[in-house]
Amino acid sequence: MVWRFRWKQNPRSLRIPGNLYISGIDVNGPISTTSRSDVNIIASVNPRNHRILLTSTPRDYYVTIPRVSGEQRDKLTHAGIYGVDKSMETLENLYGIDISYYVKVNFTSVVEIVDALGGVDVDFPYEFSTAKYHFNQGINHLDGDMALAFAIERHSFTSGDNQRGKNQEILLTALIQKAMSPAILKNMGSLIDTLSSSVETNMSREQMTALISRQLAEGSQWTIESTAAVGAGDTQACYSSGSQPLYVMWPNEDSVENIKEKIEEVMK
Repeated sequence: MVWRFRWKQNPRSLRIPGNLYISGIDVNGPISTTSRSDVNIIASVNPRNHRILLTSTPRDYYVTIPRVSGEQRDKLTHAGIYGVDKSMETLENLYGIDISYYVKVNFTSVVEIVDALGGVDVDFPYEFSTAKYHFNQGINHLDGDMALAFAIERHSFTSGDNQRGKNQEILLTALIQKAMSPAILKNMGSLIDTLSSSVETNMSREQMTALISRQLAEGSQWTIESTAAVGAGDTQACYSSGSQPLYVMWPNEDSVENIKEKIEEVMK
């Protein structure tokens, strides 16, 4: 399968510095499929100070979904069932920010993105195994299938989904660093043409090209930071599951406030 960007044109001019939402849905195949969003990362990008902050929010965060769930709470992951715009609105409300852009991927996307970049080198702080692969502590070179296994694994860790979120940020950081290398940037246009049907975004090709051209001209070194929201586990009824109680995570208000402050600080 090849990649094709499903462009959903954003009529607004390019808003940089700004926030970009990365949604990873839990299925293979066509990106047009609507499903739960298990990856929820906000990339706060500021080219003035060359900083990127990656903020991961747990899939089980117990939140309200704007214009869907009313006052009843639901898991953040379920917002994806109602469309990527609902996931964006939910996170905007949670952190009090504006998110202008999104990139939606699925399992197939991750494999094809990593393979299209020639694989990525990821520095693991620990050793662990999944059903298919063993990962050593230190630098590991990952192809697409290995990267997917790394990104979705949670049963190997005592902190479960919290560690999975951190691993996803580690992988995304490696992908950004690889994609921003001059060799990749110079061929990004053909890469976008070659890769099809696995990525949906509301950034236009012209907007993406402008960012690529700016980076090639400036050759800036970027600082990539990461943070993650935390909370307390519980079992509660969810809007999307009717009367069936599900595992959820109550947002830690201090954690949410700290993230708001970090995003604001990066955007200065």
